[in-house]
Amino acid sequence: MIAVILYHAEFTIAGHTMLRGGYIGVDVFFVISGFLISQILLTEIEATGRIDFLRFYTRRARRILPALFAVIFATMPFAYYLLLPSELLDFANSIGSSLLFGSNIYFYFTAAQYGEPDTLLKPFLHTWSLSVEEQFYIGFPLLLLITRRYLKSRFLACVLLIAALSFAFCVLTVRYDQQQAFYSPLTRAWELLAGTLLAFYEVRRGRARPRPLLAAAGLALVLGSLILFGKDTVHPGRLTVIPVIGTCLVLAFASHKNTVGRLLASRPAALTGIVSYSLYLWHYPVFAFARLTSVDFTNGDKFLAVAATALVAVVGFVVIERPFRYTRRNRAFWISLGASVATITAAVVSAITMAGFPHRLDQVYSPVAQANEARLERTFLSLNDNIQPEKPIIFIIGDSFARNWSVALKNYIDADRYQVVAISYLNCMVEIKNDKVKAPSRASIYDKYCIPFEKYINDKSLLSRTKAIFLASNQPFEYTVNPFRFELISWMKSHSDDAKIFVFGNYFQLDRLHSCLGLMFQTKSDASTCLRLATYPPANQTITKLPFYPSDLAFNYIDIIKLHCDYDKEKCLTSSGGVPFMTDWGHLTAEFLTTLLGDILEKRAADLRGTGLLDFLVQPHDRQAERTASSQPHAGPASSASPSE
Repeated sequence: MIAVILYHAEFTIAGHTMLRGGYIGVDVFFVISGFLISQILLTEIEATGRIDFLRFYTRRARRILPALFAVIFATMPFAYYLLLPSELLDFANSIGSSLLFGSNIYFYFTAAQYGEPDTLLKPFLHTWSLSVEEQFYIGFPLLLLITRRYLKSRFLACVLLIAALSFAFCVLTVRYDQQQAFYSPLTRAWELLAGTLLAFYEVRRGRARPRPLLAAAGLALVLGSLILFGKDTVHPGRLTVIPVIGTCLVLAFASHKNTVGRLLASRPAALTGIVSYSLYLWHYPVFAFARLTSVDFTNGDKFLAVAATALVAVVGFVVIERPFRYTRRNRAFWISLGASVATITAAVVSAITMAGFPHRLDQVYSPVAQANEARLERTFLSLNDNIQPEKPIIFIIGDSFARNWSVALKNYIDADRYQVVAISYLNCMVEIKNDKVKAPSRASIYDKYCIPFEKYINDKSLLSRTKAIFLASNQPFEYTVNPFRFELISWMKSHSDDAKIFVFGNYFQLDRLHSCLGLMFQTKSDASTCLRLATYPPANQTITKLPFYPSDLAFNYIDIIKLHCDYDKEKCLTSSGGVPFMTDWGHLTAEFLTTLLGDILEKRAADLRGTGLLDFLVQPHDRQAERTASSQPHAGPASSASPSE
């Protein structure tokens, strides 16, 4: 638990994050849980020949539910006043899935990649491990009873076989779908069963003789994994065997007679263990809400969050967890449990039915502006409809940034001369092989991007008449995700009609833990707050020195901040038509981008001519004149419409 807390706190020293392998604490927990629960059940079977299922699940309910419900009730007011509607909706869904012990399934299908910055703001993401554990214990006691009763002589072989199949499935799955491997009970069962095997040995043969060297080796394997594993470690997978074996060695051979046993049985360690479940439940919501309300989450803030976690965990243990766990008032217990479930369910259903109570945003982001922006953003997937044969092509390509950039750019692309093809490789696993681009999606929800991407990027008839390629990417010369982007563009150019390449720079961005709309909502102010707190791009950034700058590729860089306001925040726009320049940490809104591009085309045409961009784009007044002429052939020129209308 200490490892997990330090991992989620992300303390930094000299720019380095401490304990990057702290997530291994969960694997250690699974082994210990499998050992403890299996030992209890096996002992009961050996003594009575059966399992009292009602007693078993009642104990689990007493152990888990009261403390969980207390955390849910305590966090609801914070969620209502701090979370945006979409975030509150996600919060409600995560609570509902936690009640059903299915949050691991929910977070898998909502593509929450554990450890990514945005997941640190999901208050109940940590319940995925509780769900995995409880899913295991729904069927495990029955399987255990059947196996021990009817296949007694083959019990060990059965458990070994199931564990081996789970491990093989884990190793195979992590290669193709790391998200599924992380969240699935099928890929985690072998860790729990490792504890089961150790419990079986102890129930049958008694406690192993203490071996100080093996206990120390086990602790070294666990600590080494915590220190040496990192974000790039394939996990869970083959290397996960190391901390699993280490945990088994500690469980088997540590005792009061050796140093490892005395260390783990010391009073501080024992007290931490006693409140470990409360620490587990409280730490993630405390950290999430602390990050939401702190623009700069420093080591001092993190220390305070850890201290607050310890305080509420101890209070929760004394006031909620221990009394409900050991109370003999069964009727009162089940009544209070039922009332809690009913109340939480009502709150969850209300939040989902009301779509996160969007009226809370009206003060900072009007419904009309929201609807207009949503309408614009929805047009991305239809931009490639009715591609005309033989017409020269302009490809707009990029990651998630390409969506709104495509919508805005199409307003100014000379539609009489060029056909737009807009594609995004958002969460596509792109690989160029045998002169063909493969781009399977990382999760099915991204098929809507990856399938069209693979289709159009491999269409040689489109590439052969491509005149320009526009790249719209997050931090194109330094973003470590999708590093293939310039290799892909070079490949496209080699199949094109000597296409010109344009790379569009980003506008101001926040750190990825904060959203502009969230800051506006919490401070009840406009988007100028976001611009003031923006941390990207850093001052005096030289793009040629950035790690992914393609020195061997001929391209034109369009520095939109310089062209728009010359990096003077006092002169930079922060909204358009009531729509803030961004609602998250860095994706520009379609409405704002449309206005921003129009402003640049109108005022900086002379600077753009040298880049060749004006060969493909038309200025706002020219575009408006064309639209007016086509819609009203005999009318005079119009001058009041905005570029996005």
